[in-house]
Amino acid sequence: MTEYPAIRQHFSDSAQLLNECADLLAEPLEHAAQGILMALMSDGKLMIAGNGIYASMANVMAAYLVTRLQQDRMALAALSLCNNPAVLSSLTNSLSDDLFARQIHALGKQHDMLCVISTDGQCTNLCQAIKTAHERDMPVLAITGGSGGEIAALLRDDDFWLNIPGDDALRVLEAQQVTIHALCAHIDQLLLGGL
Repeated sequence: MTEYPAIRQHFSDSAQLLNECADLLAEPLEHAAQGILMALMSDGKLMIAGNGIYASMANVMAAYLVTRLQQDRMALAALSLCNNPAVLSSLTNSLSDDLFARQIHALGKQHDMLCVISTDGQCTNLCQAIKTAHERDMPVLAITGGSGGEIAALLRDDDFWLNIPGDDALRVLEAQQVTIHALCAHIDQLLLGGL
């Protein structure tokens, strides 16, 4: 059992954080799932944003909602703000801080909801997106790590916050992926019934 201690430590650290998150996030995750469903059932959509690896996570989360996670169900209105190369490249060249805010101005409407995903909550363009969503009276779901950074400071009472404790970016990323799976699975459960 002492072979490959670094590899074993990786799994052990991840499992420990996931167990901690199960206790910390169960209730906030329930509220977030209900908030997303309220937006969707009011003819709104979930707009999802993230940078770097979190852009891919935003794409995957949108795909889970539009298609399915594990069970067949109706398509849910979700849109990743990270997957239009023409928009992203043209905004990146001159207006990177407005990368997501401009898309929210163009596409956001009443009853929509914004989800931002970040390791530490310090991304300027995600903060701008939150401010723009609030200007449009859109609630926000933030999935962050550590202290939540500037993103946490921008959240209002009617927003939702799923925060992974700790500052190890890899562990936070792993836990955020499980959190997104749990969130989408719970949305399915609320829609379809079951355990």
